[in-house]
Amino acid sequence: MIRAKLIAPTAGAIALLCSIGLSCGVLTSSAASPAAAVQALPKAVLSSRVVQKNVLVGHELAVSGTLEPALATSLVRLQQRRGHGWIDVAAAHSSASGRFVLHAWPRRIGAFTMRVVVSGVPGDADPDGASAKVYVYHQVIASWYGPGGRTACGQELTAYTLGVANKTLPCGTIVTLRYRNRTVRVRVIDRGPYVAGRDYDLTYATKRALRAGDLTLLWATR
Repeated sequence: MIRAKLIAPTAGAIALLCSIGLSCGVLTSSAASPAAAVQALPKAVLSSRVVQKNVLVGHELAVSGTLEPALATSLVRLQQRRGHGWIDVAAAHSSASGRFVLHAWPRRIGAFTMRVVVSGVPGDADPDGASAKVYVYHQVIASWYGPGGRTACGQELTAYTLGVANKTLPCGTIVTLRYRNRTVRVRVIDRGPYVAGRDYDLTYATKRALRAGDLTLLWATR
């Protein structure tokens, strides 16, 4: 469970943005600096938690939290970064006590930048850094191989080489793999596997990093 807290002004044209389990930002519509605004205005507390940052495609992604009563019944939105902007993927009003729960069911695999926005006051915008990565996976079958020789992507394959082989992904493509509670981000460095029903070949070092077996059902972002 990951938690984050924000202490921020409640008066004026202020948007409170809390990232999913990381940091929060404050935006004001006046020319005064955020530091000056914090000193001059009363404070409110916002907390949020993401139930999981790693989820299978099509499965529930949930974010919950509590707003200060002064912000109760505000509209809370879960947003995903797309290009240079944001799109809403879930929304709900907080309760009279300030509690909220947001539910989304990601339909695409990959790594996505998301944030939670508390609206109801003008000034919604993107403060750099007030966001977090959510990883959406599908299930794959992986075997392992090596070490020895050179890969199809031109890399020497040693016992310490991290990477995977895949039949179609371009050399250098970054793939996030997850097995139980272990996660690694590695590059495609070779071609294969050429056995029906297998999606990836892990190098020996990748297999050890994940503590995977000889043939393992993994989660992958590609």
